[in-house]
Formats: sequence, C-alpha cells, structure tokens
Amino acid sequence: MSDLDTQISQAHAAAEATEQQARHLEARILKTGAALPKRQYGSPLNPEALKQNLTARSLICKRDPELASFLGLQDGSYRREAEEREAAAMRAQALVMQTEQLRQRNQAAADARYRQQLSPRLTGWR
Repeated sequence: MSDLDTQISQAHAAAEATEQQARHLEARILKTGAALPKRQYGSPLNPEALKQNLTARSLICKRDPELASFLGLQDGSYRREAEEREAAAMRAQALVMQTEQLRQRNQAAADARYRQQLSPRLTGWR
C-alpha cells in the first residue's frame, strides 16, 4: 500500500470515528427535545451552534445536565430548579404540619365546647 493510500485510510477512519461520536451526541440531544444544528458528514458537532439556539440550550440544560456540561452549555438552571423543588417540598411539609396543628386545636376546641354544653345538663339532673 502506498503512503497516500495509508493517509486516505487513516483520514477515512478518523472521519468515521468523528461521525460515530457526533451521531451519538445527536441522539442524546434529540432525547432532550432540542433541535439539531446542521453539520457536515464526518465533522464534529458544533457546541457554538447550540449555544446560539436558546431553546435547544435550555432544553439540554434542563433535561440532560451531564450533556450540557460536556458541551459547555451548563448555566446552572438544573441546580436552581432542584433547589426550588426542595424549597417547595419544605414549604408543603410546613403547611401539612400547620394544618395538623390547626386540626388538633379545632378538635380540642370542639371537645371543650361539647364538655361545656354537657356540664349544665349534668348538674341539672341531680
């Protein structure tokens, strides 16, 4: 095999490896619901094209933070949303506790009213 044939084979193998990686990335991007940027066969995926598409960037950051970090798109929104969900869960738990306390107070007040209503009747029967 000549030197040129070897170089052609190596270039083809490199292009195929790049294409394989790009297709894998594209498949993962499609799972997030984001649109794919245009690219030529054998060329790598261009993260800059994704950075310019705010919808794609947002979807990737929200639905696949690992991929967003890999592509250099991470904006911290995933962490903020997780913190907001945790804060909302804590607020909900606090409301449940307040509701239970109010239920207990209401029950105690109802019991006291019931006992108060029975008390004069019991004394009148004696």
